[in-house]
Amino acid sequence: MAVPAEYGMSSAHRMEPRDDEKFYPSAVKKIVNDILTEKLTGVSYEDKFAQSLALEISNLVKIKCKSLKMPRYKIIVQTFIGENLNQGLRVASKSLWNPKFDNYASCSFMSGNLFAVVIVFGSYYE
Repeated sequence: MAVPAEYGMSSAHRMEPRDDEKFYPSAVKKIVNDILTEKLTGVSYEDKFAQSLALEISNLVKIKCKSLKMPRYKIIVQTFIGENLNQGLRVASKSLWNPKFDNYASCSFMSGNLFAVVIVFGSYYE
C-alpha cells in the first residue's frame, strides 16, 4: 500500500546501515588503544584524578568514533580506571540489542599501578 504524498513519507527509507556506515569493532579498538596509550602511558593511579581522567578518555573516544562516519549509530562509552592491585574486575551490561547491526568494542590498558577498561557500544537506530 502506497503512502499518500501529503504525509511527507518516503518509501525509500533505509532500515539498515550501508556497509561503509557500520560499526566495525576493529576500527573502534584502534581508536581506543591509541587514546589509552597516549593518555595513560607513564601515569600512576591517583584516586583524586581517576574520575576526571575517565571522563576525558570517554569524551575523546566518543569524538573520535564519530569521525568514523557511522551516522545512524548512537555511541555509548564506558571507561573504568582503577588501581592495579592484581584484583579481578567483572563488568556487565544489558540492552535491547539487534545482533545484526549493533556491536561493541572493548580494550584494556595496564601500566604500573593503574588499569583502565574502555567499552564502546554502537547501537543502530532507524
